[in-house]
Amino acid sequence: MVSPTVLWAHGVVGKRFFPAGIVVDDPFPADELTLASPSYIKTPDGKETSVGWEYQKRLSPNLGLSIGSEFVRIDPNDPAESTQRGWFNPELTLLYSMFKSPVHEYIASTSVSVSPGGYGTKGIREDMSSVEPAFVFGKGLGDLPDSMGFLKPFAVVGRISVETPLGRTDDPADLTSIYHYGLVLEYSIPYLQSFVKDIGIPKPFSRMFPIVELTYDNPMSGPDAHKGTGYWNPGILWAGKYVEFGLEAQIPLNDRTGKNTGVIGLVHLFLDDIAPDVFSWTPFSGTLGPTQLSQ
Repeated sequence: MVSPTVLWAHGVVGKRFFPAGIVVDDPFPADELTLASPSYIKTPDGKETSVGWEYQKRLSPNLGLSIGSEFVRIDPNDPAESTQRGWFNPELTLLYSMFKSPVHEYIASTSVSVSPGGYGTKGIREDMSSVEPAFVFGKGLGDLPDSMGFLKPFAVVGRISVETPLGRTDDPADLTSIYHYGLVLEYSIPYLQSFVKDIGIPKPFSRMFPIVELTYDNPMSGPDAHKGTGYWNPGILWAGKYVEFGLEAQIPLNDRTGKNTGVIGLVHLFLDDIAPDVFSWTPFSGTLGPTQLSQ
């Protein structure tokens, strides 16, 4: 027997709720705030600690704007080099959800991100601006036959983008475009309990999402051309009505990325449920209200 529940669905297509990922952007315009995304890892150059944030605002049901940045501390391996700390360049992103299929739990979106050069702390920031168009999709497996019921809670999210520097420089390596790839595989315990079979997992564990995120960055020219770096990030997400928490390991994919495992976390607020009359107002579509899927 499948038990009834209420899914607070800030990223929803059909019966599928996609939680916010930690390292791979999701394809949904939203009224949300990443309050903190802390990370720590030891790279080949030194220890890097950072805390990121991002504010997302819907302009209409299918269009959203976000701004975010991160505070970074770098402790070099070379004792002759001093510790650096400060703000990285801000990033502004316009996201458009262009297609949804509730029956197939599928969404496809496009976005463009701009990072203005020269904004941030000297020594941390990039002096050149960059632009990054992207294609993002999400697909739940709820349309599988009932004989494969326990696979239905799986979902995938994918993202591919090209980051291109803008401006003039004396170093050709600064003009290198980089392909960014991201893939997420997640399993929804709430989906399992609500739409497949209630196997009696109690709260708070019934709100969990085991997840693996993979990222890969591939320079297209310069001295590091086609020498990609990346991570795979296994972890767990927990989503309630007002907040989402996440914790993942950050494991290098190759020697160029490093040999040490790091850790990354997430504290994410669903603003449209915290104060819907305030945060879900849009300039083009009025007040959208909280996003809920009731079953």
